[in-house]
Amino acid sequence: MAKNNFEIGDIVTLKSHPLAFQEDGEIDAYVNQIPPLMCVKEVHIEKKKRLYSNEVKKSKIADNVKYLCVYFNQYRMIFEEKYLYQDVLISFKDITFHSKTEKTKKGHITLINEALKYKVADYEFGKRIFFKTYKLEKRKKFKNAGKDSKSTVKTTMTHTSPAFIINGFKPNDQKTIYNPKNGELQRKCSEELFKVIWYNAYQEKFSEEYLPKEFFIDDERIYK
Repeated sequence: MAKNNFEIGDIVTLKSHPLAFQEDGEIDAYVNQIPPLMCVKEVHIEKKKRLYSNEVKKSKIADNVKYLCVYFNQYRMIFEEKYLYQDVLISFKDITFHSKTEKTKKGHITLINEALKYKVADYEFGKRIFFKTYKLEKRKKFKNAGKDSKSTVKTTMTHTSPAFIINGFKPNDQKTIYNPKNGELQRKCSEELFKVIWYNAYQEKFSEEYLPKEFFIDDERIYK
């Protein structure tokens, strides 16, 4: 049976992300060519699927496991989603934000370890919350970027999202599905959705969307 490596709300990105290859934790790539960090919205396991090409022997063309992934498009100021096969994704845990030689203060929590401890935001109407990738995207470092006025590291904002306000809640109409014959997972979805609202500067109006509660945090360290 095909097994999913990621769960709802997990942070993933394409294997081509430059921080998967640059051990010093600084990106040496054109800003607009960096894939976003994404959250898993749905897990799909498909058994009856052609995985290999009929034309070229042993050439894999698909995967039994795919995910509906969501990221925030900072230019259009909306959430975008895309189905991606498991084979093209890696966890955010596999990319480098800190060089092994980087000196840190005593008691300092690395960005990865901090994100691993994120807790899902509790529902409270009118509360400010953040998309889970916010701080990770904000803290990316570039070799040739200008310096942030409040930071000693070179940073450039890409794929960053605004703060959101909880503006509603509903159970998810899209349900998890198991094979009725053997009980194996076919589709996994979040059970509860938060309705969030934010100002869309691109459209010059407010935007709203229902998204899995697992996407959001209200971590007290978000600006630290």
